[in-house]
Amino acid sequence: MTRSRMAPALLFLAVSLGACDGDLLDVKPVDEISEDIAIVDARSAQAALVGAYSALQGGSYYGGAYVMWSETLTDNVEHTGTFDSYADADLVFLRPDMGGITGMWTVLYDGINRVNLLIQKVPAITSIDAADADAILGQAYALRALHYFNLVRAWGDVPLVLAPPATLDEAALVSRSTTAQVYTQIASDLGQAASLLSGLDNSSRTFVTPGFVTALQARIALYQGDWAGAVARARALQATGEYSLAGSYGQLFTAGGDPTSEDIFRVAFTATDYNNLGYYYQYDGRFEIGATQEAYDLFDPADDRFAVNFNGVRSDGIQVVKFPTTIGGEDLHVIRYADVLLILAEALAEQDGAANLSEAVDQINAIRARSGMAGYVYGVDLTTQQEVLDAVFLERRMELAFEGEYWFDLVRTGRAATAIGANFDAHEALWPIPVSELDVAPNLTQNPGY
Repeated sequence: MTRSRMAPALLFLAVSLGACDGDLLDVKPVDEISEDIAIVDARSAQAALVGAYSALQGGSYYGGAYVMWSETLTDNVEHTGTFDSYADADLVFLRPDMGGITGMWTVLYDGINRVNLLIQKVPAITSIDAADADAILGQAYALRALHYFNLVRAWGDVPLVLAPPATLDEAALVSRSTTAQVYTQIASDLGQAASLLSGLDNSSRTFVTPGFVTALQARIALYQGDWAGAVARARALQATGEYSLAGSYGQLFTAGGDPTSEDIFRVAFTATDYNNLGYYYQYDGRFEIGATQEAYDLFDPADDRFAVNFNGVRSDGIQVVKFPTTIGGEDLHVIRYADVLLILAEALAEQDGAANLSEAVDQINAIRARSGMAGYVYGVDLTTQQEVLDAVFLERRMELAFEGEYWFDLVRTGRAATAIGANFDAHEALWPIPVSELDVAPNLTQNPGY
């Protein structure tokens, strides 16, 4: 893999599942790529599953752009380098012909293509053990749900592609499904995943587990305003007793990507299949983007998170060292237990009532205590529902800083215009559909305002 490539080198089986650098509609239909001989037994199915996970590593996905754009668009991060795409993202100047937008859209649908083939082919394999088939399919359904969630929260209405297209003509007829329809499919996929993975343990942190399914369900419930559902899912995860906050914040972001009790699901990287985050954020790398002064000033220097996030300030900007190497071989979090506690806190606060607000503050305080910060006293420091919600939002911004959630938190809570200011127009809450897709799919329509 080179820094300019969108994804690391993949197994040849995985490459056959989709065109990594092409458009969604350029993916070869099933009758042209010989899947009948690609996924035929347990070994080839497992290899294809590895390929499905590899999609997450892409330089336009968790390996880079999807995470970094979701910060660069906000008041957390500013452009400090030379790439026009990040300069435009810093200004929230979004266009349908942007390579960054196209890259993110493409890598997400590439991931969907990979799992769709697994979902199509694995049930027809007669030689595979039933438990192994269930485990593979459960992971595939969960990954498809994750991909579609990352699509719908960025673009809104998107095409639901649930099987490999039989012909190129069929592929070209794709159209956008409503946001509600996409969320319905996500719920169905996660339900399938929960059933198929039932009984498996949560020991893995770089593969889908029942715990990840529950955590993702909690996050999605929050996005949908299903406060009771978010609370129920977060409590269900707590009840497993298998997750807890890491002993220190720094343990979550080590050069070796060392596992902790807080990890729920991480994308695995190595020195050869690496991520770009540290390289883009650090002085010793490209220093393409850096923290804003506002983000830097949020943290008390006594807060353990300050030293994990920052190390030195230069006249040309503030580097972020949370992703500790410019090599990028360390794993990156998709979701961790602190996020689930903050989901629980927000969902409780949204339901109001003294008991809910008090418990929400307790969740915030648990996270603050881990970083050496004093907690809030409900009824003294925080007395109203809005004050508690504001405290949850601030804690999310600090705890999850630079991890790719802040833009989406701003949009879903209606705070983007206030935080970003004049650079933000309401239509930019949804990203533009890539023009390359519109050119080949006559039924696709553009998001308003582009």
